[in-house]
Amino acid sequence: MAAFVTGDTHGSTDIHKLSARSFPEGASLTKDDYLIIAGDFGLVWDFTPDELYWRDWLERRPWTTLFVDGNHENHEALAELPEERWHGGRVHRLSPSVLHLMRGQIFDIDGSTVFTMGGATSVDRAWRTNGQSWWPTELPDADEFAEARSTLDAHDWEVDYVVTHCCATSVIGDVYGDDPVWQGPDALTDWFDVVEHGLQYRMWYFGHHHIDRTIPPDHRALYQDIVPLGGTEAL
Repeated sequence: MAAFVTGDTHGSTDIHKLSARSFPEGASLTKDDYLIIAGDFGLVWDFTPDELYWRDWLERRPWTTLFVDGNHENHEALAELPEERWHGGRVHRLSPSVLHLMRGQIFDIDGSTVFTMGGATSVDRAWRTNGQSWWPTELPDADEFAEARSTLDAHDWEVDYVVTHCCATSVIGDVYGDDPVWQGPDALTDWFDVVEHGLQYRMWYFGHHHIDRTIPPDHRALYQDIVPLGGTEAL
């Protein structure tokens, strides 16, 4: 088995990075191999013919696609998908080989333990419409934070990898440097600071910021790059 991680796909906008030309390694994969998208999956949105085409296209890839949710998702529609247990955690199944890795879960993927916690703040929410293009549930609620903590407690706060959409408040400076683009901390990024201090892990992968950058020693911001789970170098 093999597993890879990449950043946001935004529906059809950035899904082309998964094409045979951009991801030739995908041709040798099977449904027992995994590609994890670190949020802003974007193919559970408005159910247009274009969206349904790309869902089917993704289902026809040789691998199994896994994704955490970002802020640019239709969270109400995600919540209505069939839920089941998969590899140790809770998932929503979009199609036979496309699964949403729910918040606050730990999964056994390719022989490694992976903690997932989707969600982020939409910096453009002022230009979006509540219930149509933006949902308050883009950020976890108290029950989801509690479930995440309970899951980590059950695993003695030790995993191999973390996959989220946004990152901890303390990591933001390493993402942007002196660039003042970021909108500021929120409940999730501050909670990730707590996780950073308490969790033992080998590598933390996240998207959201549209940057491809390794942040030594153990963080990888992803957008267009595709990296093996456990690695930082792009394929």
